[in-house]
Amino acid sequence: MAAVAVWAQPTVLTTEQLEKLTPQKLEGYRTTEPKGRMLKIGTLSYSMIERTFVRGKKQINIMLFDYHNASVMYRQATQKWKGAESSDSDSRLETAYELQGQPGWVSFDKINSKSQIAVGVQNRFYLVLMGEGVALDVLETIVKGFDFLRFPPPEVAITDAKYR
Repeated sequence: MAAVAVWAQPTVLTTEQLEKLTPQKLEGYRTTEPKGRMLKIGTLSYSMIERTFVRGKKQINIMLFDYHNASVMYRQATQKWKGAESSDSDSRLETAYELQGQPGWVSFDKINSKSQIAVGVQNRFYLVLMGEGVALDVLETIVKGFDFLRFPPPEVAITDAKYR
């Protein structure tokens, strides 16, 4: 009988594990209950967590997706940054962004004070910070607080204690 190779299905982080990679609180903001879910679409599966922080009319949303078993979705989310042109006008800023060696994209609606920073992490995670009534530099301060070394790369077992 011929030997058959069996490949383990890559495992995505649970919503609880994703939650531990995001800030639990932001100074001066009220925290709402995080929302998380694990989704399966055909053979693809991924998990995500969303945290919302509110102060008056200001709101910051942080979404973190683990596309470990949905690499096509990760590529679709991040590939547009490679050839996109930056622009900076009186009303809007859009430009490529890099943080801790990870690629990203920044957009800022200067008139309505809406900002967004998206970062691809370890070719696996997709991190999005969105701010309403929040200046771009506030989001930059928050995203710089993430320790991307704690995010397990695709080829590492997530059960490794180093990434908990």
